[in-house]
Amino acid sequence: MRRYDHPLRWLTPAAGRAVRGRVRYTGPLARAGRVTAAGLPRTARPAARGLTAGGRALVLHVGHDGWKSPVDVPMEQVGDHAWEAAVTTRDRAVLDCVVRDETATRCDNNQGADYRLWIGLDPVDAHVHARTPGRDQLGFDSLLAAAWSGGMTQAVVSWGDNDFIDIVAEAVPWLTRLVWVRPGGPGPDDVRRRLTEGAAGLKLHPAYDNFPADTPGLDPYLKIAQEAGVPVTIHSAPGPADPDLIAHLAERFPTVQFVLYHTYLGPPEGRRRATQHAKRLPNLHLETSWCASTFTERLLDDLGPDRVLFGSDAATDGPTHFVRKPPNIEMRENYNQSLLRLAKRLKPAVTRKFLETNARTLFNLNT
Repeated sequence: MRRYDHPLRWLTPAAGRAVRGRVRYTGPLARAGRVTAAGLPRTARPAARGLTAGGRALVLHVGHDGWKSPVDVPMEQVGDHAWEAAVTTRDRAVLDCVVRDETATRCDNNQGADYRLWIGLDPVDAHVHARTPGRDQLGFDSLLAAAWSGGMTQAVVSWGDNDFIDIVAEAVPWLTRLVWVRPGGPGPDDVRRRLTEGAAGLKLHPAYDNFPADTPGLDPYLKIAQEAGVPVTIHSAPGPADPDLIAHLAERFPTVQFVLYHTYLGPPEGRRRATQHAKRLPNLHLETSWCASTFTERLLDDLGPDRVLFGSDAATDGPTHFVRKPPNIEMRENYNQSLLRLAKRLKPAVTRKFLETNARTLFNLNT
């Protein structure tokens, strides 16, 4: 099975990127351009290092913090299908990147979404989906492009077809799956098996599957989560997924950690109620997909930074989910704009908890 790792990624750990860092590229240009001069014997190939098969070097076109001051950084070939570059990182939050050859005749811009690399941390997206192959809405290829454009290094994935999600997570080493459950299915033994095989928790969607969030029909699954010590994520929105109903679950199972996806996908009063429930119930966590940066900042101040997680709901808007124009978060900002604004306004320790540490801890993700 083909493995889908990050085509542009850091070699330098986060703690060492404050001034300068090294990145590696293994994307389509690296694979297409086996880097040897045409016609040279194998023994002569070291002399051709740094050239594509057509005699052109690869270049990292890189800006920072929203494509400020872009420059071209020469890349060096390492092995047959990898290129590396050293980049300046001082006083920057993120790098925005594309890879091209030196004549700009070939360019890898990640399906038009570009690549993003975070300097001080390795972000985790606590909420993504894939339902089909391809580049359509919620397509597998769209999810990859969206995550790479936001600089996500790991993500938590779910969809109603658990078998498809198993395949997706097996192919993508940085995706961790959840088990989608609803009253009456899948069977408890199947859920236990998937958790034993590496799933990080459960996913409930009362609105999509048409059941009230506090139905006793969920209790067999919540007991499994309790026994396994894994979190339960729940779509939160008006109607059957209302935070008041989800709070009943948290009260019934106080040792299970619950995550309200979106905090509340609806009017502000619902988000205020979700926040009040979280302040009252220590086993409720709030995730911020589709929440504007101004609300997220207030939420971090109000609830504190330990139980607020970043999630994107990618790739609901396809490959450009993180960079969509016009903006897709309340028609005011896209995800990359929102996260950069938060990184500029929040203390670094709060940003790290929100974007990385909280999700790693809650879902027991490897660093």
